[in-house]
Amino acid sequence: MTAAGVAPSRRALREQSAGLLGWFTTERVLAIAVPVALVLMALAPLHEVYLTPVMWLTVAGGALLGTAIATLGAQRRWPTLTVLAVALPTFFLCGALAAPSTAIGGVLPTVTTWRLMGRGVVTVWKQVLTIAPPLGTSGVLLLLPYLLAFFGTLVAVTISLRATRWSLSLLVPAVVLVVAILFGTRLPVAPGVLGVAAVAITVTWVAWRAQRLEAHRVIAVPLVLGLVAIGGTATSLVATPDTPRLVLRDLIDPPPDPHDYTSPLASFRRYVDSLADSTLLTVAGLPGGTERVRLATMDSYDGHVWGITAATAGSGTFTRPGERLVPQLSEDAARVRVQVEDYSGVWLPTIGSTEDVDFGGSRADRLLESFYFNRTSDTGLVAARLRGGDAYTLVASPEPDVVDDDAAPSESMLQLTASRLQMPEVTGVPDVVASLASEYTQGATGDYERVSMIATALSSYGYFSHGLEGEAPSRPGHGAARLITMLDSDQMTGDAEQYAAAMALMVRALGLPARVVMGFDVSEATTGADGALAVTGSDVTAWVEVPFEGHGWLPFFPTPEEDQVPQVQNPDPQDRPEPQVLQPPEPPQEPPVVPPLDRGEAPSEQEQPEEDTTAERILFWVAVVGVPLLVLLSPFLVIALLKARRWRRRRSTGPPETRIAGGWAELSDRVLDLGVVAGTGATRREAATTFDGELTGAGTTLLARRADAGVFAPEPPSQAEVDAYWADVATAVRQAGRGVSWRRRLRARFTLRSLRSR
Repeated sequence: MTAAGVAPSRRALREQSAGLLGWFTTERVLAIAVPVALVLMALAPLHEVYLTPVMWLTVAGGALLGTAIATLGAQRRWPTLTVLAVALPTFFLCGALAAPSTAIGGVLPTVTTWRLMGRGVVTVWKQVLTIAPPLGTSGVLLLLPYLLAFFGTLVAVTISLRATRWSLSLLVPAVVLVVAILFGTRLPVAPGVLGVAAVAITVTWVAWRAQRLEAHRVIAVPLVLGLVAIGGTATSLVATPDTPRLVLRDLIDPPPDPHDYTSPLASFRRYVDSLADSTLLTVAGLPGGTERVRLATMDSYDGHVWGITAATAGSGTFTRPGERLVPQLSEDAARVRVQVEDYSGVWLPTIGSTEDVDFGGSRADRLLESFYFNRTSDTGLVAARLRGGDAYTLVASPEPDVVDDDAAPSESMLQLTASRLQMPEVTGVPDVVASLASEYTQGATGDYERVSMIATALSSYGYFSHGLEGEAPSRPGHGAARLITMLDSDQMTGDAEQYAAAMALMVRALGLPARVVMGFDVSEATTGADGALAVTGSDVTAWVEVPFEGHGWLPFFPTPEEDQVPQVQNPDPQDRPEPQVLQPPEPPQEPPVVPPLDRGEAPSEQEQPEEDTTAERILFWVAVVGVPLLVLLSPFLVIALLKARRWRRRRSTGPPETRIAGGWAELSDRVLDLGVVAGTGATRREAATTFDGELTGAGTTLLARRADAGVFAPEPPSQAEVDAYWADVATAVRQAGRGVSWRRRLRARFTLRSLRSR
């Protein structure tokens, strides 16, 4: 209404609308369009990270919102605080662009969307860097491109429209480009095309806005840029840089460290002994010809066990996968369903070249959050540990584990050259390994032939035995001492654990890369009524893989057939001696007459009591046995003393609220020693939920609440409350220990894990 109470006329409304549209002059439109285009081009490196068109919908939506707010602020001449007051609520209200999987219909944000966005503003960089591409659209992973597009266009357009030094708006796309490259991958996205286009747009726009754009410059700029692009491309083909582009994900070492987990090959004998008749897994949907299920790949040896590392190019790294393990699924990939029965462990059974893993069951989310995969070794790790009742579906290309028994190596194949990959150095290798490797490969000319001759020699000359009851003696393990005993024996005896370990070391002794793979032979597995294969502990096996140029990692099987058992020689018949004739006893002799001696003339030997000799013997054996035993046990005693000292210090040092917090810290450390790890940055209550889920009967949730109350209460707790809390902590520690095996409880008492974490 006007001051006279009359509505504005149609002419007035048309003039007002014309005024609004008239604000968008050519100069202002270009001042908006150029920075926005440069920001969008700067986000191109993130395409290889997400590999989904949804990312570009998020980028477009964020850029549109940021541009609209910046334009409206410039038109209305809003101050900076007003622009921010409008931008921040809009950023969260349109949060469905950043977390579409949590929004209703992918459009309407929910409370979960805003909660994830609030946390993701601080933590999304870690998720993007520690999850292997492609990331997809799960969770709040799209928050990074949304944030860069929204605030990048908001700042760039605001400076371009309102600042005196409008050229500073070009710094914003440059900053966005640097961030996108650092958070991207080593694979560039059309760098030549985008680079030339960006420079052409920038130079032309700056020259036009500065009123220095002339016709000959319009022609010269594309020509110069074209020559630069051609020259740069030719130079890059001739002089390839020694080091790839720097990206932050190459500098991040995501958890977990494989060294924190026991080598799976060390548990080989347990499978064939106590778990021989137990159904570990049921596998449905295996492609025809698949004979092996892979468990883990080991590439390092320290004289004791073959272990898993992530330190070299040939070993690869364990990373959290994104939407899937590979950018594009194979056309012939098979979907294999795995149901976990009696199997328990962190290593994920797979087949062939795994391309995707989809967890099911009640613990699906938890398993997915703790899942890491090494593409180089095709080894999966689930930090939360698989156990009975878990299930997952594999999408895999099964070629590496499909066996063609009729395929004999051709003459050309025998001459294959092994790939020279960087592998972890092996240590503690017995000398007999290198000597036998040289002996077995005499006359070989090609790398494949040499490796094949080692496998043939071991499987032909050796004998098979698990060392179980009723079998030939064969000790478990594959340390240096065990391999020396086997290889130096007249009858080389062992099972797949020893033969695979020995062959891999022999191949390494020849200077070729090799690794040991542990898994299950399902060629003779029992098929159930539903067509699923039942994998038992007796199916466990191990083999060796060696990489060859153009063929990848090829398997070799050095283990003899199970019916190739050592021959037990019959002992020589014992002689039967003739019965001896008893001779008559000799007549007794008269004892000699010895003159009596005075006390002072008694021999000195008779004056030493017999008890002194016995005491000296006892002291001698105590010293001989006790001192070395004390030296061996001293590290364990020191660890126990350090933990006891930590307990006393936390309980008695500081104000009451500090001692309450110390009680919870002590409980967390004791649980950590038992092998239960809470998530990074978890609160006490979140950690307690993890503890109670892993350790039955621990009852840590109430202690977490009491710790929060004691630390954040307005009044400090009394001494009686502190003592009661520590008493309950001691009870919880005992209850937690009762929920695990005695071996795990004993190992937790002397582990250094909690001492290193502090």
